[in-house]
Amino acid sequence: MSSSRAVSREVVQSIVDAVAQLDRDALRRLDPEGLSAQFDARFELEDYFHAMWEHLKACGERPAVRVEYQPLAALLDLLTGLSENVMFVDSVVHKDVLRQQ
Repeated sequence: MSSSRAVSREVVQSIVDAVAQLDRDALRRLDPEGLSAQFDARFELEDYFHAMWEHLKACGERPAVRVEYQPLAALLDLLTGLSENVMFVDSVVHKDVLRQQ
């Protein structure tokens, strides 16, 4: 991994880490329908950018190693982190509901 790509990924990971708790707290305040909407929206956006990545690969591009595609790689890392937040909160909410029963 090139040093610029590693730095880019580290920056994105630091952003994900910095906002993760704020994002999770905000997600916990949503009702089930709102949480479901966040889940759908985040995964739809993530799927779109993954499809773009796969299209580049199918066209013979090498997005994983070409510097001009590093912003896309960083965005995918960020979207993955945000999607993981909603899955984490959904899991916690379901555990809390089960405990209350």
